[in-house]
Amino acid sequence: MNKKVLLTGATGLIGKEIITPLKERGFEIYALTIDKNNPGGVNWIFCNLFDENSVKKALEEVKPTHLLNFAWATTGDYLTSEINFEFVKAGLNLIKIFKENGGNRAVYAGTCFEYEFKDKPLKEGGSLNPQTLYAVSKNALHQMTEEYCRINNISFGYGRIFYVFGHGENEKRLTAHTINNLRNNREVVINNGDLIKDYMYTKDIAGAFAALLDSSVEGSVNICTGRGISLREYTGYIAKQLGKEEYLTIKQEATSQPPVIVGDNTRLTQEVGYKIKYDFESAIKEILERE
Repeated sequence: MNKKVLLTGATGLIGKEIITPLKERGFEIYALTIDKNNPGGVNWIFCNLFDENSVKKALEEVKPTHLLNFAWATTGDYLTSEINFEFVKAGLNLIKIFKENGGNRAVYAGTCFEYEFKDKPLKEGGSLNPQTLYAVSKNALHQMTEEYCRINNISFGYGRIFYVFGHGENEKRLTAHTINNLRNNREVVINNGDLIKDYMYTKDIAGAFAALLDSSVEGSVNICTGRGISLREYTGYIAKQLGKEEYLTIKQEATSQPPVIVGDNTRLTQEVGYKIKYDFESAIKEILERE
């Protein structure tokens, strides 16, 4: 049987990187979009994810075997915005229509912010404690979709993404902010340099999701490197590569943020079988070459 995947969020930071790994795994890609100018190599379907009739029409036409749902708002006031409710509604509607059209394997994207943070690596079976409307909404969609898939005999995987960096980021994100300002000889101030986070390159995140979709692994899977890096090391390496270390200021101010947010990626590497291709240094070098 041909593997036909319906993809949402294909023009996003991660979505734009997943086209290649999906093709390498033999998927025929159908991507929903509201944009008029999109790159080739994908079967683009003009469709508003929030319009039920539009989604029905698209899935009735494609009859996808697989569903990969990345669509969500992650800029601006997304942590508190009521748009989160709309994405929950759209995600539930999507899985229902997917089932009605014979789909059998779905993967949705979640966030590490659903977890209760601890000083040790976070595992999929660990306790949850989402603290923002964004994280609560992601978790609610996960729970409802997983149960819907269980009672309707649909294979369901859920990838919890940790920290992200990649090519073409929003200029307010850490990597783009650091690179753009240092290149223009503007000071970059990091207020909490000792915070440790688990950053994963978008190409590896995309590769991990393609592997998860192409597997039979069900339930939550951490999409992370399993390694932490301090913001001091992170931005310091970028500054060193650019030769602009004098423009970087590192502080350690009081903060309510958890000192360590690192994931356990055992399920990803052993059950899904994904091998991480980029270390932090090689990924940053590639980003600097591309931008």
